[in-house]
Amino acid sequence: MTRKTNKGAAMEESLRRYFLNLGYFVLRGVKFRYHSFDVTDVDLWLYAKTSALARQRTNVDVKNKKTPQALERIFWVRGLKDTLGMDNCIVATTDSRADVREFGLTHKVGVLDGSFLARLQGSAKIQIERISEEEFLTKADHASLGKIGGDWKGRYEEAKSRVLTDLRFDGCNAYINDIQFFLEQLSSRNNSEPTLLRLAYAIISMFAIAMDFVLKDYSALDNRHRFQLLCEGFRYGDSGKAYATRLTRLAAGLTEVAGIAPSTGKAVVDELNRQAEQIPAEALAEFFSKGSVHGSLFSAAIEFETAAFAPVVPIPSKLSSNTQGIIGVLCDFLGIDRKKVLN
Repeated sequence: MTRKTNKGAAMEESLRRYFLNLGYFVLRGVKFRYHSFDVTDVDLWLYAKTSALARQRTNVDVKNKKTPQALERIFWVRGLKDTLGMDNCIVATTDSRADVREFGLTHKVGVLDGSFLARLQGSAKIQIERISEEEFLTKADHASLGKIGGDWKGRYEEAKSRVLTDLRFDGCNAYINDIQFFLEQLSSRNNSEPTLLRLAYAIISMFAIAMDFVLKDYSALDNRHRFQLLCEGFRYGDSGKAYATRLTRLAAGLTEVAGIAPSTGKAVVDELNRQAEQIPAEALAEFFSKGSVHGSLFSAAIEFETAAFAPVVPIPSKLSSNTQGIIGVLCDFLGIDRKKVLN
């Protein structure tokens, strides 16, 4: 993939602020990966909570060029939407021809044309005090000395990629692993690097979005049923306990057939079940099964994202009680002293 020009990056940043102002959760420069390949990137990924049971995910393609090839981009963004299973797609282009808007409308692609983009540059809707994606990435890379100190930038980029294909329990559990990485360093008394806070906030915001997307399907259930589903999801992922047990028994059976050792199969099953039960999933499940909590996850994600990109990153104790509660329960689950993080 080619590197974006400064002009293109500036337009993406302006549009990001515009959509943030409209109440969307927005990620910029989200890489679409297939196995180990970076296939393409989504310029802007929008997420909206439209009702208790519905969410909208939108991919936005931004082209700020003299020859934007707008009609071709409509084909491209529509194909990417269908491939990723998104709900909507938008092309932002400097082309102002009426034919482009009509072609987009015919193919159910929103078009933000040159006239709109020109008006946007002087709009108060993009005047938000925050650092850019480029500044965020530079801070992450410098603070960790690139890959030498843990590749903070790489972890963040990989976390962003999950929103395209992994908004489920497996994705939530992967986010928890990233959160553990940053909160453990943050809890160290010797590490006062503010970029750690930015990264922790950014990852938690994505975790909150993933949880919000998962829980929308469980909104009609009572707290007890949500609690049970969440416990199983945090312990076993999307496959669930039944699948994990079948797989474990299959592996155990193969060891028995191979004659590796008598009773090895039962020992393997018992040990894996014991390890799964040791995961303190009840703490997370009890917290997120509450209607008041899962009903406010979207607003919490917005607050975490805003804090991550604030010119001066706020300490956790300055955040709302809602977001502090999420940090606290994650610390408890991960065995991290919440006082060291919150203060």
